[in-house]
Amino acid sequence: MPVFSGEILCRRCAAQELPEPELLRYLDEYVSSLPEEMRASDETYARRLAACAACPHRTRYTCTLCGCYVQARAAKRAMACPLPGAPRWRAEDP
Repeated sequence: MPVFSGEILCRRCAAQELPEPELLRYLDEYVSSLPEEMRASDETYARRLAACAACPHRTRYTCTLCGCYVQARAAKRAMACPLPGAPRWRAEDP
């Protein structure tokens, strides 16, 4: 099993190499490793994930608009939804 090394795992590699429970654990470890000043609040993170869950541009774990893992993008305070013109969520103020 790949161990989180501080870098996000390639989507293709993850799909080929990791069973789903390990991928989810890997993404959780990635989100937890983000410095607190970069991380969205727990409430913001939960709200963003809920918005992504209802989005037609989401595959299982990735956004088809930007290619990011949904959990990784939603966890970063400075990130916004990549939906052109009508993002489902915006960057969080510092």
